[in-house]
Amino acid sequence: SSGINAEYGAIGQKLKFVPNIGTMFPSDMALADRLEVCTSQGFSGIEIAFPYTWSISEWEESLRLHPVSVTLINTPLGENREPGLAACHNKQDRFLAGIRKGVEYCKALRCSQLHIMAGNEPHFDGQRKVFLENMKKASELLKGEGIRGLIETISEGTIPGYYLNDVKKTLDLLEEIDSDCIFFQFDVFHLSMLGHSTEQILELFDCNRSKIKHVQVAQPPHRIEISSPGDIDYTAIFNHFLAHAYTDDHIGLEFKMSSYGDASLADDLLDFLKRF
Repeated sequence: SSGINAEYGAIGQKLKFVPNIGTMFPSDMALADRLEVCTSQGFSGIEIAFPYTWSISEWEESLRLHPVSVTLINTPLGENREPGLAACHNKQDRFLAGIRKGVEYCKALRCSQLHIMAGNEPHFDGQRKVFLENMKKASELLKGEGIRGLIETISEGTIPGYYLNDVKKTLDLLEEIDSDCIFFQFDVFHLSMLGHSTEQILELFDCNRSKIKHVQVAQPPHRIEISSPGDIDYTAIFNHFLAHAYTDDHIGLEFKMSSYGDASLADDLLDFLKRF
């Protein structure tokens, strides 16, 4: 078979790309239809930020029809649509309820990674302490379930005021959390939007390789497909990943398609991915 992920073998010379089915497809498209496009075009895994749009039974039915592995989901938004609650004041109970809901979906979808969102509450005294306490509690819950937690640096233009809006701060906090089940979600788009060049992004990758368990990609500034020309040289990025054997963990294709055809992803994108 000639699918995107069909050529893994003992050599392990293929990158594991997974479509983000939340961003790549029209918002009114049925879950089963999204999965069908992914499997028919050779993908063996997917990611989705917010699977909660569909019930667990809808997920189970769709995955039965179109088996793929779900590689990553996010914690739910807060009740006021806050982008996470880990660094929010007096919201620990709601934060932990969100972790439990994430765990419930991870278990049902057989997903082993949960992106723990920090939120964008304005700075308050003791915010760092609140974040670290919440993350310690979350890591205990996740460890008991065999699920890996991830934290991510998100650029200002995407979520204004996001608590983890600086890569050094994120990595310092990760060090302080000091858990063997919390890792760094390495998003090339956000790093570029924060002013890092392709070379600087690769240097960050190399320096923090052991902390990185999931990569996400999109072409800045409009967050479109990586086969489009733009600020990031994805040929260099992916060749570097291959040369450094980043072949066990996944690369999430978290972008909007600039055009979406009839039940298919663009040929130029698929051709580009097949090179790696």
